[in-house]
Amino acid sequence: MDKSSFWALSVVMLALLGFTFFFTSPGEKRSESADASPAASAAPAAGETANYSQPTKSVTVTTPNYIATFDERGGRLASFQLTAYSKRKLNPEGPDENMELVTMPSREDWPMRLSLTDASAPKLENAPFIADRESLTVAAGQTAQLNMVFTDDQGLTVTRTLTFSGDNYLIGQTVTLDNQGATPYDGYVTMRINSAPFAAKGRYDEMGAYINNKLVVSAASDSAEKLGDFRGKLTSVDWIGYMDQYFLTALVMPDISEIPEALPPSLSAALQDHGGLAVGASQPLNLVPGKKSVFEFDFYYGPKDIDALNAAGHHLIKSIDLGWFSILAKPLAGLLRWIYGWVGNYGLAIIIVTVLIKIVLWPLTAKSYRSMKEMQKLQPKVAKLREKYGDDKEAMNKEIMQLYKTFKVNPLGGCLPMMLQIPFFIAFYRVLDSLLELRGAPFILWIKDLAAPDRLFSFDFTIPFFEPPTGIPVLTLLMGASMVLQQKMTPNTMGDPMQAKVMMMMPVVFTFILINMPAGLVLYWLVNNILSIGQQTLINRPKKGAAA
Repeated sequence: MDKSSFWALSVVMLALLGFTFFFTSPGEKRSESADASPAASAAPAAGETANYSQPTKSVTVTTPNYIATFDERGGRLASFQLTAYSKRKLNPEGPDENMELVTMPSREDWPMRLSLTDASAPKLENAPFIADRESLTVAAGQTAQLNMVFTDDQGLTVTRTLTFSGDNYLIGQTVTLDNQGATPYDGYVTMRINSAPFAAKGRYDEMGAYINNKLVVSAASDSAEKLGDFRGKLTSVDWIGYMDQYFLTALVMPDISEIPEALPPSLSAALQDHGGLAVGASQPLNLVPGKKSVFEFDFYYGPKDIDALNAAGHHLIKSIDLGWFSILAKPLAGLLRWIYGWVGNYGLAIIIVTVLIKIVLWPLTAKSYRSMKEMQKLQPKVAKLREKYGDDKEAMNKEIMQLYKTFKVNPLGGCLPMMLQIPFFIAFYRVLDSLLELRGAPFILWIKDLAAPDRLFSFDFTIPFFEPPTGIPVLTLLMGASMVLQQKMTPNTMGDPMQAKVMMMMPVVFTFILINMPAGLVLYWLVNNILSIGQQTLINRPKKGAAA
């Protein structure tokens, strides 16, 4: 790989990593509360005359996949623990706890908030619903229901029926409004879910939705504006929610193509004061006395796991976004999982896949290295032409191109083969940065989590730019050293001293950016560099019998 191709590859990868590191940090801005949207507000009015002060209790639902706790006050979700996933601890030796997806500052922020916008309607957000049981256990292969009912003093009965499955994370929810009073209700019925406060950097925290048969992703701070682009253009909405690197929480909508005269729901999103994101979906309400209205607001709280998302349906699998090169990323992810099934260690599986990628790309890199050697041979002649023509760039470039033509050397021969490899690098980068199976997956020795930054030891003090825990990034430092060695083996075929100086900074920049990247990604980069150094050594080795 010559300097020009190395430069091209480095710039592309630096841009990718730099954008990920510096510019994907939603959650810093604050907008108005989600309650400010017409579909999310509800006046207290008549409902306030009901007995809102009566005590309420919690209901715990246990399945093989999660433990969910609902509060009768508003029928909200107070806790949702994934039993198959533990919290990522700053102290790896600390106690193991279930992953909690509902971490809110107060009850007012708990998700599954139901609202009516009609001024005459009761304020359901804090209404004292009554559950038909105190606990519920659902075994694998079974389904079960929980009913929570609220009736106000004007004859409006609101029933929330939740259906749980012992086999997946999708929870069905039917909201039935039965108006046995004399007051008609108009406006909207809205369901809202809230995310917990985002992390300080929050580079993985974003809004996700499947709208008009395509995935829509936006930084949390831009989510309201993004949804505004679809105003008046919605034809279908499968789900809307928020997601991070490994988990998804989404409101799931019914298929309107199967419902006569059904309209797409109105969608809303806004950052909250505590730093989280609230998303909501609203349906028109026109409920006259003596009639019932039924609405479906299902939801998914769970991992971005291929099997789990496929089991849930509703195109939730689209939340796994592998980027532009998904046509390469998906087979690479499948290959990585398949190899893991044989070797039982994801670190070893990453090394094997890296070797296989290098074998597939070997002809391209070999062609690049050979072209680099031919270019290197012509450098003395190129240097003389530069000296001869001085500032006459046009004449100098003409003579240099003629020189290449005479010796049948393609100046792009080192760059083009390397550029063809970039999609593979980016695709595998996306796989390693998003694969759920790497979360908590150990490799060897001090590397106990391939999805966490590489750290040897855990110091009590902090270091600027280091995400906790503070320790020695051994893999990252080795990667930087391998990059320095690789550069020293790569002559500057363009003969540009300034380019050489700039390139010497690249290992430092890459090392700095990769300090907080997942250890699995750094392992891939290190192994790839070592293989490239070995390949370049073989190609540069003098052939037997060659003239001195």
